[in-house]
Amino acid sequence: MKKFISLLISCVLLFSLSTIVSATETEPTQENVTIQQVQEKEQVKAKVVKAGKAYVKDEAEGIQRTLQDVTIQIKEGKYKGQKVDTIYVMTYDVDNKIVGYQLSKGNTVIVQLTEEGDTIQDATIQEIVRQNYIILMVLVFFAIIIAIGKKQGLKAILGLVVTILAIYFIMIKGIYAGRNAIWLSVITSVIIIILTFIIVAGLNKKSLTAALGTSGGVISAGIMAVIFGYFAKLSGVTEEALFLSVASNQIVFNFRELFFAGIVISALGACMDVGMSIASALDEIKQKNPEITWKELLKSGMNIGGDVIGTMTNTLILAYVGGALTLILLFMASNMSIGDIINKETIATEAVSALAGSMGVVFTVPTTSLIYGLLNKNRTVYDKKAKNIVEGKRSLKI
Repeated sequence: MKKFISLLISCVLLFSLSTIVSATETEPTQENVTIQQVQEKEQVKAKVVKAGKAYVKDEAEGIQRTLQDVTIQIKEGKYKGQKVDTIYVMTYDVDNKIVGYQLSKGNTVIVQLTEEGDTIQDATIQEIVRQNYIILMVLVFFAIIIAIGKKQGLKAILGLVVTILAIYFIMIKGIYAGRNAIWLSVITSVIIIILTFIIVAGLNKKSLTAALGTSGGVISAGIMAVIFGYFAKLSGVTEEALFLSVASNQIVFNFRELFFAGIVISALGACMDVGMSIASALDEIKQKNPEITWKELLKSGMNIGGDVIGTMTNTLILAYVGGALTLILLFMASNMSIGDIINKETIATEAVSALAGSMGVVFTVPTTSLIYGLLNKNRTVYDKKAKNIVEGKRSLKI
């Protein structure tokens, strides 16, 4: 019966999700359609049929570039099947210090064609088609999850799919359509929390506790981000934000709202992990020892959470440091002091994000522990030994 109710609720929530998704979708404008058609005409996929060795060529004013002569065969469009000789530029910078990988025979690339009449004047290699390798990695990832997790692995994959769909169709598309990023991040988080925990653990006190504890942690992370972001005068404007502002002429984004939304979603995964870990551990303790009091459950949850906090906060901090590693090295290469680096808004934004997310994880522990203890405060406790049994004798109470 519980499995049926859980499945029914999941279906209702998924239906609600699809309804919200449909509401957030907008029809493409004529301008967007025109731009897309132009791009389809100019950029096509091609296969490398011949790849030479890389070589360094001196350009004007002492500039060097690493190049590679390749022959490509167009795979789509009106020039399909036609072979073109072109030069692949492997250098990313003006000093020829950053050089990409060489192309090999059989690689698929995206090329931009320059036409003159009905002939190809030039073919510039823009990108290497990497989607097949990403898809293969995803399939390997799913196979590992199923091999190790079995039934729970399948549930984890379903929860992951729901998370990706919710983030893309509700939050990202909604924000791009001009809706409030803060509310969309909160709604998305709630949908992800409810659906994921129902899928993984079913509809019970454990999943309810984990959902409420996670929500408390995520909200705490957002509140901390807003408070300290205000005092630190963080605008949320980064290099990516500047590019977005230029690229989106018709939409004006509130980058402070985007900053808040990013922290909420970033902290969500870690808070969900901690929330379910605490709730699952306390539920196991309660099953093994039904007579335990809610205060003892709270104390056990805090003890378990103390160990989890030690590693989970490191996870968030290291994740943010890894994302900003190149930027930090850039500032150090510019002979900037530690104080100057921290005062940079880009670094300060990453620091506040990491610390706010870690605070959310910390707040999840007491919130989850307290909620589980209170939900099980008046739970009926069954006697381990029947009352009609007298030590050393057999009796039958009628």
